[in-house]
Amino acid sequence: MNPMAWSVVDIEDNLLLGKMDTIAMPPDTVVDAINRAESVLGHEWVASESRAKGLAPTMGIVGIGRRLVSLEGVRSSEELIKKIRCGDPSADAELTAIYLFRSHDPLLELELFPSVGSRIADFRLRKGEEQWTTVEVTRPDISKEQERLGGILRRISGALGSIDSQFALEVILRREPTFDEIALLCDHLPEFCRLTGPQRASLKDEVGFLLLNHAPVGHLPHSAIPEIAEVPMIGLGVFFSDDRVVNVRIPFSDDRASRLLGAEAEQLPRGGRGLVMISGPASANELNVWTPLIQRRLQPRIHTRVSGVCLFEGAMRPIANRYDWLVQANLVVNPYAKVALPSWVQTAVTIASEACTRCGEAG
Repeated sequence: MNPMAWSVVDIEDNLLLGKMDTIAMPPDTVVDAINRAESVLGHEWVASESRAKGLAPTMGIVGIGRRLVSLEGVRSSEELIKKIRCGDPSADAELTAIYLFRSHDPLLELELFPSVGSRIADFRLRKGEEQWTTVEVTRPDISKEQERLGGILRRISGALGSIDSQFALEVILRREPTFDEIALLCDHLPEFCRLTGPQRASLKDEVGFLLLNHAPVGHLPHSAIPEIAEVPMIGLGVFFSDDRVVNVRIPFSDDRASRLLGAEAEQLPRGGRGLVMISGPASANELNVWTPLIQRRLQPRIHTRVSGVCLFEGAMRPIANRYDWLVQANLVVNPYAKVALPSWVQTAVTIASEACTRCGEAG
């Protein structure tokens, strides 16, 4: 396919393998986003991202295309675009952070890679002639919790790959299972996933719960379990196809927040406005872990150059029986900062958060 040749029919036939009405955006918006991604990142990039067909890969391309608008007319943007083209997750997080603010106010002035003493920051923003707000974006490395969850998910996925019936499975663990417990679980999952209608089962020795078909076909399930409602969890999901989905969750605890804040604060200017943005923790349970850790590190004589910390994540999100690409964000303001954040920071975060809340209510 030639660059800039995407149309609704092309997207449905060659990317989605289905109808555009599964996406909660006007068709013209989807077409423009994919054409922009191809124009900026190249046909080979789009071809690589779309080797796997279906909703999730398509929405990944749409999400990139929508965010790239935020770099139009910005000097030195090619350096960031090159990293995005190469699949750099840190560059993707920086693009999402920029999009969070410039999608709310395109007139915000953006400067990439400004000098801060002998260091280089990620970017800075300002409105009119006000003081710059310098922003440092970080994306946490995969922690031990995520690594162990990934291992469990891979084993469970291996047991489900051959099932040809549709299902939406949730494996919600109360603790880390033993090797034998995972093996026993994998032996029984295929039979469980072939059941029809909503199902629930408790695993032996309080390992956790199985929930089947508690979400519409094709949706990533995320059910609330009253017994563990206050337990912070992290999760990983897999779409085997549009109608075969598994989501695995496990209790989560982590001290990365305080370490990240210490490292990123050093990149911010003394006596200026500084915002640290942490990509990844955005769910309610993750915020329950990260927010108190951050707040404890914001003290009268510690990190006073940090005006605030924004926890954010951009992702495909369900709206009723369709999907959108949205940014979830949460702002922790530092009451002890030498310079307060401008009001447009809080406004942009609030608007993004409210959009995700409406998305959840519609779903």
